[in-house]
Amino acid sequence: MDSPTTDLDAVWKALGDPTRRAILDALRHGRASTGQLAAAFPGLSRFAVMKHIGVLHDAGLVVSRKEGRQKWNYLNAVPLRRVYERWVSRYEDQWAGSLLGLQRLAESQNGSAMPVETIELSAQVIQTEIRIDASPETVYGLFFERPNDWFYESEESRKTQTTKIENRIGGLFYLETTRPEGPPDLNVIGTITMLKPNRKIRLRGDCTMPSAFVANMTIAFEADGAGTRVSVEHRMAGEFDADLPAGFEEGWQDGLQKLKTLCEQSG
Repeated sequence: MDSPTTDLDAVWKALGDPTRRAILDALRHGRASTGQLAAAFPGLSRFAVMKHIGVLHDAGLVVSRKEGRQKWNYLNAVPLRRVYERWVSRYEDQWAGSLLGLQRLAESQNGSAMPVETIELSAQVIQTEIRIDASPETVYGLFFERPNDWFYESEESRKTQTTKIENRIGGLFYLETTRPEGPPDLNVIGTITMLKPNRKIRLRGDCTMPSAFVANMTIAFEADGAGTRVSVEHRMAGEFDADLPAGFEEGWQDGLQKLKTLCEQSG
């Protein structure tokens, strides 16, 4: 049985605001009273800071204890650990550690030979669904067997590009692009990390994004009367433009509509 995502949704929401992330940065160095945190943000009213602390508290990222007349706030790393364990595999952890080590080495160098760029990271959740007049077995089967007929791509790209999905744990969801000379180019959208035949799959990958980006994509196939309700939950985190989530949402909606047409015509 899948673990509930409600608590993690609250964590993502709390982390989505730069002021709340700054409060967590302040608490990373030790406890702080509400007054101290308010003083650290002179551009905000005490009420606004308290409201931000309340959101962090509701998400479990901050715990508070009252000592005398002072209310002390502490960073609670447990929800962050839960996010980490949900999103990062043991092998990705090794890569992340190596990259962080490289960053620390670069930052330790004197002079301007190795400049370090600071980027703003974001998190977003996209959810969409559709009902298809076909059985879960049919929809699930055509999802894997004919991805080139439903995956969101332009008509121009279809002339040289084929979409493929390998129906197995560790299988790749990838684009194969033919070239005039030599072998085709391969671009991996994601890797299958969970497989429940005719019910649910989960993919993890960078969706061919060139930036520091990772996404968890869960596709569920649920019987709905004589048909199937297909739902997509696309969680993304990292470096991306503000309009990217809308683009992914449009892509999934287009793909699900094409999958619906494919399944109902095949039936």
